[in-house]
Amino acid sequence: MKKQLATVYIGAVAALGLMVLVANSINARTTTIDPVMFVVILVLVAVAQRNPVVLFRSSAISVAFAVKIAAYVLFGTPVALWATVVVVAVNAYTPKPKPARKVLFNFGGMMLSTYLASTTYQLVGGMVPPGAFVPTMLAVAVSAAVYFAVNSVLTAEVITLTSNARFVDVWMQNFAWMPVNYLATAVNGAALALAYQSLGVIGVIVFVLPLGIAWYSFRLYMMKSTQVRERNRELVTLNENLHRTTERLEASHVSVIAALLGSLAAKERSTQGHSDATMQHALAVAKALGLGPDEVAAVNLGTLFHDIGKIGIPEHILQKPSALTEDEWAEMKTHPVIGANLISEVPNLERIRPIVLAHHEHYDGSGYPNGLKGDEIPLAAQIIAVADTYEAMTSTRPYRPALGHADAVAELRRVAGSQLNPIVVEAFIRQIEIGASGAAHAHDGAEHVHVRDRAVEAARLSLN
Repeated sequence: MKKQLATVYIGAVAALGLMVLVANSINARTTTIDPVMFVVILVLVAVAQRNPVVLFRSSAISVAFAVKIAAYVLFGTPVALWATVVVVAVNAYTPKPKPARKVLFNFGGMMLSTYLASTTYQLVGGMVPPGAFVPTMLAVAVSAAVYFAVNSVLTAEVITLTSNARFVDVWMQNFAWMPVNYLATAVNGAALALAYQSLGVIGVIVFVLPLGIAWYSFRLYMMKSTQVRERNRELVTLNENLHRTTERLEASHVSVIAALLGSLAAKERSTQGHSDATMQHALAVAKALGLGPDEVAAVNLGTLFHDIGKIGIPEHILQKPSALTEDEWAEMKTHPVIGANLISEVPNLERIRPIVLAHHEHYDGSGYPNGLKGDEIPLAAQIIAVADTYEAMTSTRPYRPALGHADAVAELRRVAGSQLNPIVVEAFIRQIEIGASGAAHAHDGAEHVHVRDRAVEAARLSLN
């Protein structure tokens, strides 16, 4: 539909332009036209149009406008219209050949703009040939405003009909800055006419220089605008590349952490399902204690990654069916530090590093690796410690059988205040007893989400 409207619009503009040219040519009085100056005007307008300043898409402006003003000030509308024919002819292949519909639109648009500007010049008191300086300049200024308004509106409308842009946006982007330049160029055109009237062809030659300066000002402005647009495009492209690079890096970090957790799960086959239940218990306690969303999220991540450092512990220690020796136990105690160091290498997981590092600290300061106590230990780490201790006691290990629920609860209460935070212990027991954690304390073989998939999801959420 829009394409059809554009075709009708271009056809109407071209038809009106042709009617204006024919009507004014029939009534033209050639006896008042200086043939030498007529040729000079056509040559000047052709040269000026041959070097236009290209605007949005393929629209352009040139100082040929000034020569057309000189034409209708000196000889009236018909000469200005034929100068416009030359402009259209040159514009048809400058800077490259244009399709027929564009040539037709340019013909019609320029004809209408020139005709209305010339008519306005005479209506507001402009004389042909020019009279006094001040009235001529004022009439030229008004006629230039009419030319600019008609030409810019016609051109902005055709661009709107042949693109997805809005009329206001097209006009503001391409024409809002131009009124002053049009006015300056119009003054040059009037000056060219007055110079010819006073000095003949010599005056014309003298005033070619201001026209050249006007052309250069147009060119310089558009070059600067083009550079700014190019720079903006480069910045947009750079931002897009940085965004894609960041996404790739984040995906890489996720993959690394997921692979590590997957490897750890494979090494600790005897504790399969342990981390799932620990996480569910810990989250229930965190919510019961009134922690905010960010703190609950930290508990979630901390529970998932708290034992990641065990990836650096030899498998024969992790899977040993009997109690660990002193040296083996010393090596096992290094896993919080190993885990914290691994986490610190992953962007946006730094916030859980203190949790991973402190999940084996004791409430009374007897834990490891730094001997923290009381409030020195992150609350998330204290919550994880209680849930982890309970799950460890109720899980079967190679070196001992699992404890029952009652025995595990009794042990938690026994070490409350020494190894574990007593407030967290009581909150945990309440959640276990009312079943609010949503998980049975005994591992009944229910399916759990694959640890690697869970790691990917958690890590992705932490990176957003």
